[in-house]
Amino acid sequence: MQTITIGVVVLESTLRSTALGIGDIAMIYNQFCRSENQLPFVVSYLSLEENTILKSQNISDRQIYDVVIIPPLFVDNSYDFDIPQLSTWLIYQYHNGALLTSACVGSFFLARTGLLDTKTATTHWQYEERFKSLFPSVILKSEKILVDEGRIITAGGVSAYMDLVLMIIERFHTKANALHCANLLLVDSGRDSQQCYKELPQLIATDDREIKKLLVWMQKNLHRELTNKILADRLKLHERTFLRRFKKCVNSTPNQYLQELRVDVAKSLLVNTHKSFDEITSEVGFENESSFRRLFKSETHLNPGEYRKKFQ
Repeated sequence: MQTITIGVVVLESTLRSTALGIGDIAMIYNQFCRSENQLPFVVSYLSLEENTILKSQNISDRQIYDVVIIPPLFVDNSYDFDIPQLSTWLIYQYHNGALLTSACVGSFFLARTGLLDTKTATTHWQYEERFKSLFPSVILKSEKILVDEGRIITAGGVSAYMDLVLMIIERFHTKANALHCANLLLVDSGRDSQQCYKELPQLIATDDREIKKLLVWMQKNLHRELTNKILADRLKLHERTFLRRFKKCVNSTPNQYLQELRVDVAKSLLVNTHKSFDEITSEVGFENESSFRRLFKSETHLNPGEYRKKFQ
């Protein structure tokens, strides 16, 4: 082996900037960070059919790569990740020694192969529920930026493709080399969680109009006492009936949703106002500032001051 070959899979919805970015990072690493005795990375672009934009070649050529990367795609929740030709090719690469990797929703394609069954993976936080429904045998850790399963590495979020390439550099060369490259690119190589970026879904996928109206009312009345009985009474339902209906529509209990909603509103207030966290705690209906601070850090992996500094 005289080079380390990287095959970047380019599909119709692939974000071209990320695919090209992988090649750019490899080029910069080879020129400025690689020691003389270390093998260079060689990047090839691959697709289901020849693509003149990125000068890609067809994946049917059966060449074996040291690393396969599926970059982020720009897709909606109706996108069909079932591409049998790609799944067969990925399995072939894996069984012939390739390291399979993905960024963002690229993990859906890896999960389709069955190679991730009973293993841990991550994906973009926004696609968490769909991933769980499609691949219940995969242990999803959507709060993670990177999940390393040895022969398979998944990264969450679009920009996480950079974290992924840095991990590949560390895998084939050294951690010091990867850190040097990260510093050169001004990439924060220390981040390990998506939690601080996660947002509460603005739209709940349910046809239950009464529950949807209740969710809007809850957001506008966070300062009030919002017990299960109070919420059930608003819909004129018995409490147990209300809890079953709420769980079915929102996929969480009213208390869990309320906690997430309070954190979500607090995040917005930290970024868009100069209010103290004590004032924010009161505004979102939490009585104890210390308890809410612990909840906030648990949900975002940052304390309120760190969150304001990072996003304001």
